[in-house]
Amino acid sequence: MVSSLPLRATTSPWRRWFESHEAQFWALQFVGWSGWAVAGAIGWIYWMPDSPYVQVYGSGAVMGVVVSTALRYLYRGIWTWPMAPRVVVALSASYLAGGVWRLGKNLVLGLYYPARGPHDMGWLGYFEGITSSFYILVTWSGLYFGIKWYQMLQAESAKVLRISATAHQAQLKALRYQLNPHFLFNTLNAISTLILERDTTRANTMVTNLSKFLRHSLDSDPMQKVSLEQELGALNLYLDIEKVRFEDRLHVDTDVSAAARKALIPSLLLQPLLENSIKYAIAASESGGVIRVHGRVVDDLLEIEVADDGPGMPTLPPGSLPQGRGVGIANTRDRLEEIYGTRHRLMVENNAPSGLVVRIRVPYEVCS
Repeated sequence: MVSSLPLRATTSPWRRWFESHEAQFWALQFVGWSGWAVAGAIGWIYWMPDSPYVQVYGSGAVMGVVVSTALRYLYRGIWTWPMAPRVVVALSASYLAGGVWRLGKNLVLGLYYPARGPHDMGWLGYFEGITSSFYILVTWSGLYFGIKWYQMLQAESAKVLRISATAHQAQLKALRYQLNPHFLFNTLNAISTLILERDTTRANTMVTNLSKFLRHSLDSDPMQKVSLEQELGALNLYLDIEKVRFEDRLHVDTDVSAAARKALIPSLLLQPLLENSIKYAIAASESGGVIRVHGRVVDDLLEIEVADDGPGMPTLPPGSLPQGRGVGIANTRDRLEEIYGTRHRLMVENNAPSGLVVRIRVPYEVCS
């Protein structure tokens, strides 16, 4: 069996940390402020190799990390605020942080250029260039909020996908388990009839075969695909039950190519189709009939046909599904739509010279 659900890979604590938002924040901090320092100092290195601006920009980058990290914790606290107050607080905080940052940079600059001390330029001179520092921190704030919103959208998108996948799996399981009570009712009704007729031998054989089929049905995961070879094996368990009921009136002709037998299909996909044929073709005829199961691979598609030689449906419009013929065909259609979407075909047509044929085409997949 091959599961249609991906297995969750185990990751080390270090890898989980590096993939976390915390690690991403510090990585962007390092890259961003290092880039700012290099871009600012590279011109001075070229024109004035002995200039202390390399140290000044290096110190400015460290202070930028400290100031912007403080902004981060402030923005975390106002994240749930309405948009307008958030914008006002972010702009105000960016301006104040820009003033603090500019003061720190000018103090470091004064260490290398004593002429820029407070006696020469005044204390207000230490805030010279606050506007440019404000622009840089506003840009940092915009990037912070943008990345934060992007991460939030990604998390919401992942949540929606998980909910959708859960609903998808629940729908598949519901469709798959819908078959069990339907089939079980018909079989128990047949066993009850045999007991009333005092045919205990056939009733006992039918109970034994039913237990084997139910064990297989309950053991198989509705979210898994099985090979067509395994599906035919499960089909034989079901036919062993029906042959007790119909004896020589039921004949099944199976013609499946070797390549088709390796193909993966949803578990117990064919059983409701055969049950439908038995109900409307075999049981309705005193002489019984023949059900043919064909499978082949054509152009990367798996084609399966389940045909009978019963009365068919002369009034069936081309391309439509028969109405009022139980849950078999409708259930099969719904399961195929859930699993394959538009990548499948389900066709029901009148068979020649009589009967009904169900054709299924799905992508050809094999166990890797």
